[in-house]
Amino acid sequence: MKKSLGSKRKLITEEHIKELTKSYTKFVENDYSKIFPNQYFGYTKVTIEQPTKDEKGKVVKDKQGNKKPDSSLRDYERVPLMDDVDEYFEREVKPHLPESWMDRDKDKIGYEINFTKYFYQYKPLRSLEEITKELWDIENESEGLMKTILNSK
Repeated sequence: MKKSLGSKRKLITEEHIKELTKSYTKFVENDYSKIFPNQYFGYTKVTIEQPTKDEKGKVVKDKQGNKKPDSSLRDYERVPLMDDVDEYFEREVKPHLPESWMDRDKDKIGYEINFTKYFYQYKPLRSLEEITKELWDIENESEGLMKTILNSK
């Protein structure tokens, strides 16, 4: 579109709609259609806790003897639904935060579809020579405009 409609810059024509509908009804993959199971886009948001430590560096415990979490060190991990949460934690978190644990009571399930991740098509950047030539062309054109403006007075 020449002019943006809000933050949208693309217009889907009737022909595009027909092509997309055709892909959808045939349930086939192509450049505009990808097929994934629902779980592929889902994740479990897990709360990662780390212990509070006193001035001597000892872990602080509550009355029941459980480690007291330090809320300033609290973090979150998005574990894909297709992964086992415990295995993910052992593989991705534990090696870096050996004293950490998960508070599974705070787990949340979410979904996210990142269209750029699945449909991005790389377009090589223009060469430096091409950009330089374009800048020189603009420079030459604008110089000509300035002469025309000055001569018209």
